[in-house]
Amino acid sequence: MRFSENLLAKIEVYYQDLYNLPVENNDTSYYATINEGLDYKYVDLVNKGTGENYGIEVTLERFFANNYYFLLNASLYNSTYKSLEGVKRNTQYNGNYLVNFLCGKEFKNLGKKKNQTLGLNAKIFFGGGKKYIPLLRGNDGKLAVDPDSDTHWDYEKAYEDKIEDIYQVTLSTSYKWNKPKTTYELWFNLDNITNNKGKLSEYYDENEPNSIGYNTQFGFFPNLMFRVYF
Repeated sequence: MRFSENLLAKIEVYYQDLYNLPVENNDTSYYATINEGLDYKYVDLVNKGTGENYGIEVTLERFFANNYYFLLNASLYNSTYKSLEGVKRNTQYNGNYLVNFLCGKEFKNLGKKKNQTLGLNAKIFFGGGKKYIPLLRGNDGKLAVDPDSDTHWDYEKAYEDKIEDIYQVTLSTSYKWNKPKTTYELWFNLDNITNNKGKLSEYYDENEPNSIGYNTQFGFFPNLMFRVYF
């Protein structure tokens, strides 16, 4: 739906039926390559897994005009799979919801020669955290891992839940000098400016409180760059 020349809203509904997913050739295993990230396992695979993705996505977009823009995008979704064990599980990336908001504005005709431009941008993200494989725990909730036998993970509860939701705020600014044949740009980005380190997964570490360590989001990261356009 277009409200004006520069303002657009849309709603999308989708469904994906997945088949022939590579899964471990073991009828007691949860493992499927659909969950792979930076880590992966060397196991015998067969293309007998299944899965489904479905959801609804809403977008409100204001195209860049009059020196500013914004984009609001929200999604509710579900992502599951089955390995040879026949249990329907969440995929690792099934956060169930996400919200993105981007906006920016330019201030043009700056400087004595009116050939300089200042740009300001912001991005805010909220989302459900990754599903994870928890450490083994007893009925009392205490850890029941056995490092000596390399027994750490409760695979029966693989990807049932998340540890916590995540968010991230990023700010950036740029300054351009427009010349007849070249443009110079100084660009400064503040990624995850709040230094939020949302917990994504856990691991056993006897040196950590309660012997539990956490893999987290990447923290605050500033980035400075100078570019020349010919």
